[in-house]
Amino acid sequence: MDVTLRWKDVSYSVPEKTQWWRRRKKSSGERTERTERTERTERRILHNVCGQVSTGNLVAIVGASGAGKTTLLAAISRRIRGNKLAGKFTINSREIDREDMTRISGFVPQSDSLIDVLTVQEHLIFTMLLKFSRTTTKESRTITIRKILTQLELMSLARASIGTLSGGERKKLNLATELLSEPYFLFCDEPTTGLDSFSALQVINTLRNLCRIKSENSENFEMEIVNSDTDLWQDGQDQPRTLPKAVVCSIHQPTSDIFHCFSEFVILREGRVVFQGTSIEAEEQFREAGFICPDNYNPMEFYVKTVSVTSDLDLTKPQTPPEDQTEAGESGSWRIDTKDSSTLWIFQVFYLIWRACIVARRSVRSIVTMSAFYLSLPVIFSLAYQDVNAKTQTSIQDIAGLLFSCCCELVFTYQYSVIMSFSPVLPLIRRETGEGLFSISAFYFASVLQQIPRAFIESFIFLAIINAIPGFTVDFWTYLQMSMLFSCTAVASMAYGFLISGVFVKEKLVNEVSVPIDTLMMVLGGFYLNVNAVSYFKYLSLFFLSNEAISVLFWRDVGSIECPTETNCLRNGTDVLTYYSFDTEISTIWRDYLGLSLWFVICHTLGFLGLRRYVHKEGFY
Repeated sequence: MDVTLRWKDVSYSVPEKTQWWRRRKKSSGERTERTERTERTERRILHNVCGQVSTGNLVAIVGASGAGKTTLLAAISRRIRGNKLAGKFTINSREIDREDMTRISGFVPQSDSLIDVLTVQEHLIFTMLLKFSRTTTKESRTITIRKILTQLELMSLARASIGTLSGGERKKLNLATELLSEPYFLFCDEPTTGLDSFSALQVINTLRNLCRIKSENSENFEMEIVNSDTDLWQDGQDQPRTLPKAVVCSIHQPTSDIFHCFSEFVILREGRVVFQGTSIEAEEQFREAGFICPDNYNPMEFYVKTVSVTSDLDLTKPQTPPEDQTEAGESGSWRIDTKDSSTLWIFQVFYLIWRACIVARRSVRSIVTMSAFYLSLPVIFSLAYQDVNAKTQTSIQDIAGLLFSCCCELVFTYQYSVIMSFSPVLPLIRRETGEGLFSISAFYFASVLQQIPRAFIESFIFLAIINAIPGFTVDFWTYLQMSMLFSCTAVASMAYGFLISGVFVKEKLVNEVSVPIDTLMMVLGGFYLNVNAVSYFKYLSLFFLSNEAISVLFWRDVGSIECPTETNCLRNGTDVLTYYSFDTEISTIWRDYLGLSLWFVICHTLGFLGLRRYVHKEGFY
C-alpha cells in the first residue's frame, strides 16, 4: 500500500528586522494599505510550492544557498511552529494537521541533539520509554532497538559512548532515533553535511534501504543482516515487518554517486520550485530548454548552477491532482492511528531524572571537583575567623561579617550553578518537546527536582565546617535550624538562577543581566546599608532574608556580651540584632521563610513561562 503526501500552495514568511534608527515616518500621502505594509515587514521564504512524495521513494531537495531547502523540508514535515505557514497538506487525499503529521513522520536535523556521555543503547531506550512505555513491553522495546541497530549497522556500537562515534555513525544514530516510531515519512536536513564522500554515500545508501530501493550497483552498501538476528526481521510468512518509507532530504552539493541514489529530486530557486522529477526527466527537460550537461560532469551540480544563473527557467508541470479523486494504488481506507501512546507526565519526570542521573554519574569527577572548591570556602572561613568569640565586643563585627559572607556564598554558588541550565540545551529542549517526547513542564520540574538534594547535602556540610569554629559553635538543635535555613536559601537561589536562565535565552545576556541585580540585592542585604531606610524593599533581597533569619537564630541565645566600658556597648544578642536593623521576634524567622518560599514560587513560575515562550516561538526546530 502506497502512502502519498502532497503539499499545495505552500508559502512561508518571516518578519524582517528593521533597526529603529533606519525607520522613517510616512506622511499621510505616503501611507499604504495594511496588506502592503505587512509585505514590506515580512520576507517570503517559500512561494506557493506544490509537490508530492510516496512511500518507496528517496527524494532530494537541492538548490543554491538560501534557496529555501531547509525551510521547505520543515514546512512539508509540519515542523514549523506559528501561523506564518500557509498551504494545504494531504495524505492519500485526506488533509492532515501538524499533530498527526509529527506522529507518522520523523525529522532528522542537520545538527544532532545527542548527549555524549550516554551510550547508543541508553539513548534509544530513553527515547522509547518516553514515546511508547504505555503501549510496548520491555521485550518489545529490546527487539525494536536491536532490529534498528542491526539495520543501520550500529549493533557493534550499542554500548559505545555517543561521544566516541564518528560523524557518519552519529548521523545513523539520529536516523535510528526517528525509526523507533516506524514512521511512514522520514525528513533529513542535509544528512551528508560534514562527512567525507565515503561516509556520505554510506548514509545515503542506508536511506535507500529504508525506502526498499534496490541497488543497481553491486558495490553499493546494502543492509547488513546479522544471522543471529534474522528472526527479528521475519514474521510467519517470511515477510519483512517494516514498511518501505518515503525519505525526503535537503542536500548540498551531492557527489555523482549520491546523485544516482535518488529516485526523484526537487530543484529550488529563491523559494520556488523549478523542477521536480526523476534524473531521466531532468535530463530530457533541461535538454529541451537548451541546457546539456557535459560529459564527466556532476549532473546535480550542473542543474543547480543552471537554475541559479537562469532566472526565468521554469520546468515545473502540474503535479497535484484534484483532491476529491484517489489515485490508483492509494488506499481509501488508510487511517492514521490516533491512539495516544504518550507517557504519563509523572513518568516523563522520572525518565528525565533517570537520564540526568546517568549523566551525573559519568561526570562524577567534575561534580566532585566543583563540590570540593565550594566546601573549601568554609575551611578558609574557619581559618580566618578562628579567634572569634560571641561573648566579646570585638567579635560582634567578625561574626556579623561571617554570617553575611556565608549567605552571599550560598546565594552566588547555587544561583550560578543553574544559571546556564537552559541556554546550552535550548535547541535540544525545543526539538524533543516539539516531537512530543516530553512536555515542557515535565522537563522543567525534573531539572528543578534533581538539583534540590545537592542543595540540602552541601548546605548541611557547609555549616558543619563553620560550626567547628570554637567561638561560633552552637548547640545541635540550633545547628539543624541554621542548616535548614541555609538549605532553603540555596533552593530559593536556584529558583532565581532558573528564572534568569528561562527568561533570558542568550548566554551572554544571562551573565550581563545577573550582575546589576545581584549587586542591588547585596546592598539591601543588611550589612552594607541600614535597611530600616528602605522599608519593604529589603524583602526583595535574598541576601537580606537569609542574613536576617540566620542572625536571629545565632544571636537570640546570646544572653550577655562582655562590656569593658559603661557606654557604647552591645550587651546581648538582642542589642546586636537591633544595631543591624533586624527584627528580634522569633516570628521574624517564619516571615523570612515565607519570603524565601515566595521567591521560590514566583521565580520558578516566571522561569517556566519564559522557557515555554522560547520553545513555542515561531519557526522550525
